Amino acid sequence: MAEKKITRKVISKVPGSAAAKRKEIAKESKTEELSGETVSKTDETSSARDAGRTKKVCHFCQSKSNPSYTDMAVLRRFLTDRVKIQPAVKNGLCSKHQRVITRNIKYARHLALLPFVPKV
Repeated sequence: MAEKKITRKVISKVPGSAAAKRKEIAKESKTEELSGETVSKTDETSSARDAGRTKKVCHFCQSKSNPSYTDMAVLRRFLTDRVKIQPAVKNGLCSKHQRVITRNIKYARHLALLPFVPKV
């Protein structure tokens, strides 16, 4: 009672399988790149997707300043209405200044300059 096991190699050779389609697409993109006539399909879609977006510039890098725990107006700018610290993707800070602003907000909260929870 020996059962036959289907291996991954056998499945990829089946003409209608997803693995076979992936291999065909990979071969097509390689041939397009080699011929130099067209760019691969993945490059076209990513450039079209990014065309409408503008990259946010870090507020502190632009003004060449550093955040301070005493400057409440600047710190509140990086808090949500629920007094949570906004992620860097949303507020547009670079990773260096995101870490500094987070540390200063936490320090200001500890000194009771900023609230931990919103007023109800």
